[in-house]
Amino acid sequence: MPSIDIVIPAFNAEHCLNRTLEAAFDPDVPVDLSLGCIVVNNRSTDATAEIIARWADRGVRGVDHHSAQGRSTAVNSGVAASEADYVLVLDADCRLVGKNSLSVVNRAIRDHVAAGFGYATGVSDDFWGRYHRALANERMRSGWQGWTTQCCVVARDVFNRVGGFPTDYEYYGFEDRDFICRLRTHCSDTELRSLPDLQAHHDDDATLADVCRKMYVSGRHSSAVFRENFPDEYDATVYGRVDATTASAPMRLLLAALQPFRRVLRGMTSALLGWRHMPLIVGRPAVRLCSGLFYYRGTVDRNKRR
Repeated sequence: MPSIDIVIPAFNAEHCLNRTLEAAFDPDVPVDLSLGCIVVNNRSTDATAEIIARWADRGVRGVDHHSAQGRSTAVNSGVAASEADYVLVLDADCRLVGKNSLSVVNRAIRDHVAAGFGYATGVSDDFWGRYHRALANERMRSGWQGWTTQCCVVARDVFNRVGGFPTDYEYYGFEDRDFICRLRTHCSDTELRSLPDLQAHHDDDATLADVCRKMYVSGRHSSAVFRENFPDEYDATVYGRVDATTASAPMRLLLAALQPFRRVLRGMTSALLGWRHMPLIVGRPAVRLCSGLFYYRGTVDRNKRR
């Protein structure tokens, strides 16, 4: 009988972890699949540890980090504690959707996939919920470039063969894309698969300020690591098209001209997004513009450090 462990990295996840565990154990477990769960407590300062302890009688195991070491290290620790054939990596704020989630996973395992990628989608009806649903649909149509590791199934031996999640990213961004690129290097296209029926509801408590902050940090720090590891793949991404080094000359001129107004544009857009019924056709391009401006600024500041 094949076995799988759900591996959940958790940092100050008391607001979402219980719901994530309830959703993980709610689907009908196929009789021919052995299921376990490992939650890695990444030195949380809230009630995350207590929640993990309450689930011990359901087979949930906890792994404690004595210092916060980032998502990649947390996932690696969870996989290291597993003896299952496969692992299902699931973010603490992502809840499996539907009774058949594990049947989708089981079919992928029976097909001997090396890795299969589900999709995190929005659940609320406000702008960010609709934004995340549209983003998930776009990713489903984008092949491997739309894959993320918020909800993904990986054979444990393959995970170890590619070196696990990368730990050379000290800041937000590109860890999952680096991991996926290494999977594509070690595995054939037929061994990697999109799993559109494996979906998780992602908490929609995003703010534009937080999105822009992450884009700035990613551009200033993580972009250099990923481009060094996978230059061609980076240049082909949307991030490469708004990078101060790799963007086209017209794009650089446009982004540079808008830089003095990036905070004003972010503030105006944030105010507009407060309208619950903001049309995606208006709000989504505005979010992307602000994100691109802050990412570009991050790459400018990155280049200044050299």
